[in-house]
Amino acid sequence: MHALYHTLLTVVILLTLPVWIWRYFSTPKYRGTVRQRLGWISQQDSKNHTNKPCVWLHAVSVGEVMAARELAARLIQSFPDHPLIITTVTRTGQQVAREKIPEAANWHYLPIDLPLCLHPLIDAIQPRLLVIMETELWPGLFRVLAKRGVPIFVVNGRISPRSFRRYHAIRALTRLLLADGHRYLMQSAPDAERLIAMGAPPDRVIVTGNLKYDQALKSPDPELTRQLALRLPLPEQPVWIAASTHPGEEQILLTIHRQLLAHPLAPRLILVPRHPERCPVLFEEIQQAGLHAQRFSATHGTWETPLLLVDEIGWLAALYRYGQVVFVGGSLVPRGGQNMLEAAAWGLPVLFGPHVFNFREIAAQLEQAGGALRIDSAESLRHHLTDLLENLPLRQKMGEAARAVIPLNAGALDRTIAAIRHALPEP
Repeated sequence: MHALYHTLLTVVILLTLPVWIWRYFSTPKYRGTVRQRLGWISQQDSKNHTNKPCVWLHAVSVGEVMAARELAARLIQSFPDHPLIITTVTRTGQQVAREKIPEAANWHYLPIDLPLCLHPLIDAIQPRLLVIMETELWPGLFRVLAKRGVPIFVVNGRISPRSFRRYHAIRALTRLLLADGHRYLMQSAPDAERLIAMGAPPDRVIVTGNLKYDQALKSPDPELTRQLALRLPLPEQPVWIAASTHPGEEQILLTIHRQLLAHPLAPRLILVPRHPERCPVLFEEIQQAGLHAQRFSATHGTWETPLLLVDEIGWLAALYRYGQVVFVGGSLVPRGGQNMLEAAAWGLPVLFGPHVFNFREIAAQLEQAGGALRIDSAESLRHHLTDLLENLPLRQKMGEAARAVIPLNAGALDRTIAAIRHALPEP
């Protein structure tokens, strides 16, 4: 079965090779990563590794890296004799990992999921164990490590109903894949039940909770906050924040903001797209919408425009201190939503659209507590934004309710580390 998977993956790569070559030359984010994705380890990277077996932490992209920051620190503390190596799939994830987890010994891109590409990296870092964030299931990687006796821990795992339907249709295959994992530490009981139904051995599945709550409890980096204060003054007008937005949402948000500017409060907007590489095109769309905007990268102690476009990564958590109300993107379009907890930790009312299937439990808890509102149309979003910007008592009540949800659900980090240490085989 694994041989069939490797054959099919190789065929797919060869058939789509022209597309990848075109993307390499046309899209900057694909450049400079090809050699590592093919498993090539540079001489400099080899020098950065010690002869000690490492703790390997894999986080596919920005969201997983941000959720793994405190976990990374605890892994270093718990396994002081093993350097921490981090891999990502996306370039922005790699950049954030280097900036937010500088204490790691090294950072790599995860190679293509074929033994030929995986072996050089594994030989170089000599993993003592692999910790994977949020149910990234790689058949080739799992098989290679299982053959080497390297335990695999999937942490902060979740299986959405949509993913479950896809996986369950091929559960004969997923059962073989999941047999290679050592432990599956899931966010909730429904996630655990779905994974077991997919074929995971029940005795290897544990409910530990969601690490994002623990991460939200951590205060922003003081140095980052200081730098932000120097770059961006607090305006006199109220500010609403559109966080982690996706294509298909920005035009709706820009129309709403143009309407809000006619209000006596004339609020400002901080627009933070999920993928900052889209900012050049988005900046043109903002101008075409008749709005005067300023790029965050051009701020040098002034902010005079009604709209600020954040074209650098890593600032969102600190920027929340500027806002009175937050709309969390990826939810007006069917992308599954984005993390709402950092905004809630600042004590801000949270608004989101109907598509939050990747954050279903978090969204429900914030709603039930009275700290968030689910909106179903552009008009509804404009109405609630106006209401909250005008009504300070309501804003404070919702913000306090949102903040209170976080400590009530924290503790996953301690449970995760304890589960890894308890289940880790002797070397």
